[in-house]
Amino acid sequence: MPRLTTRSKQLARPLGALALCGSLYLAPLSHSAETVQSLRYGASLFHFYQRDYFGALTELTAAQKLDALGPHTNGAELLRGGISLSYGMDKEAQRIFSEQLALLDHDDTDSSASAVDADRAWFFLGKMAWQRGDSGRSLQALGKMHEDYDGALEHEALYLRASAALAGGDLTSARAALHALPQHTRWHHHLSYNVGATFAARGDWARATPYFQRVSAYEAEASEDLALRDKSLTAEGYAFLYGEQYAQSTAAFEQVRLQGPYATRALLGFGWASAQQGNYLDALSPWQQLAQRSLLDASARESLLAVPYAYNQLERPGIALEKYRLASEQYTRELQDLDSAITAFRDEPLGPLLGIAEEGSADWLFDTDILPVSDHSPYLQHLITQHGFQVALRELRDLYSIAAHLERARQRLQVLEEVDAHQQATWRELVEENRRESLAQRQQTLTAQQAELRRRLQQAIAQGDGLLLADSRQTALWNRLEKATQTAAQLSGSAQYHDRLRLLRGLLVWEHNEQYPERAWQARREIEELEALAAQTTVGLQRVDAAIAGRSASDFAPRIASLVQQTSQRSEQVATAITQSEQHLRQVAVAELERQGEQLRRALGQSQLAIAQLHDQALADITGRDSYE
Repeated sequence: MPRLTTRSKQLARPLGALALCGSLYLAPLSHSAETVQSLRYGASLFHFYQRDYFGALTELTAAQKLDALGPHTNGAELLRGGISLSYGMDKEAQRIFSEQLALLDHDDTDSSASAVDADRAWFFLGKMAWQRGDSGRSLQALGKMHEDYDGALEHEALYLRASAALAGGDLTSARAALHALPQHTRWHHHLSYNVGATFAARGDWARATPYFQRVSAYEAEASEDLALRDKSLTAEGYAFLYGEQYAQSTAAFEQVRLQGPYATRALLGFGWASAQQGNYLDALSPWQQLAQRSLLDASARESLLAVPYAYNQLERPGIALEKYRLASEQYTRELQDLDSAITAFRDEPLGPLLGIAEEGSADWLFDTDILPVSDHSPYLQHLITQHGFQVALRELRDLYSIAAHLERARQRLQVLEEVDAHQQATWRELVEENRRESLAQRQQTLTAQQAELRRRLQQAIAQGDGLLLADSRQTALWNRLEKATQTAAQLSGSAQYHDRLRLLRGLLVWEHNEQYPERAWQARREIEELEALAAQTTVGLQRVDAAIAGRSASDFAPRIASLVQQTSQRSEQVATAITQSEQHLRQVAVAELERQGEQLRRALGQSQLAIAQLHDQALADITGRDSYE
């Protein structure tokens, strides 16, 4: 017959650190409508609300190093504490919160808002400690909340305090808290179940039953409340079963949902309640259904022995013997698969086995129900339901994520090193290959040309000579006119040509004089632009001289080298932590699978013993019959 082993601390569904952090933000030391006055603090909040906690922490740390947080300095520390809590670093978060909340005690401004922030901080620290199984530290943190706290977390905080006290054996405080909790809240029913489970664990079935009945009578609608109702009905059924009230036990088991998480325990209990009343045919139906399920389920494992037991009680020893043999074969096959899984979890790489990559996403298995497909998938599915394995897996994934961030940082530092080296090569080329002198000579040449242009302009303005401002077209025309004049002087009878050439010369002079003001203004403007550019080149050359004089080596190279060294050290530390985390995860997985193996071996031994007993009984029957004949 199964034994009730419910522990009170297993009542509440474990919440991941991410779920806590999403509601932890404490509106640090300010009203919720406050405008963010620091760009870097706003960037940190952006990353935080995007669940990019590493990015938020990076922005926050950089801003703290640069003292760029302004009025958000204290709020930033609370935010850093929240991020630490999201990574499961509850002790570091408690240290930060303790320091910051101690400052609130000496700050009289906005004391009401500060008190709410402090209560929320201590609540989540207490909840994290409770989930880690440290009821003492949970009580210590929750005890720092204000006694008159009446916020949204009031009832859950009271439940956690009562459950932590109950875990320490203080049943009186837990029952007092139960009376203080409003009956319409889910936390009243959670605590009621825990109190009942405590009485059941002591074997006091009569006092445990009313607490279970109080929960099972609750009209639940949410999935979590429906699961709690099923759990209470199952516990109620076993309490009646151990109290030898079989009819009430059957009635309780019949109300458990078949699609719920406690259906297997209820089916097994229903079968035993029926068997205790001599209704072995009624017991066979749920047991045969259970026998088709995974043997990692304790109820399914027990049902393989319960089915032939029922047949034997129905005086069907042949069928019972065959069922025992089938059970023995199933146990043997399951043990072989289990041993293979233990070997895999002990020796094989964890990445492919768990379906995660070393740079994996933090959302794996928290926003999806997809599991890796392999021969060991059923065992992984079972391990995921274990809180210790979940915590170890989460820590390993966080370390993988940090290692990926460090690798990206290392690659970026390599790029910075290459850029700095290229810059240094450019400086060396500038200094060592006399490029500076070449630039200086070109600048002097340009300055001389600019001075010549200024002189010609001033001469043209002083003489009022438009010819000095002639453009290339007009200069070409003057050259052709001069050549034509020389040619005409050498020809006889060229008077008519001289007249035409004088006319053309006059036209060109008239055109120069007509365009002189516009060309003088245009030339003056262009020369002024050239002089401005020349002044810029002079200033640029002076800056180059100053940079060369004050730069003997790279200003960034030592900082980059220091960052490379720090990144390398952190990578080694993370690699060591990953190795330790992988070993811990393997130990947790192997320990749980070995525990399942021990139970399977015990069940295998029981099936083989039952087979031997049936053989002995059959032999005794045959021997007795032969002797009588």
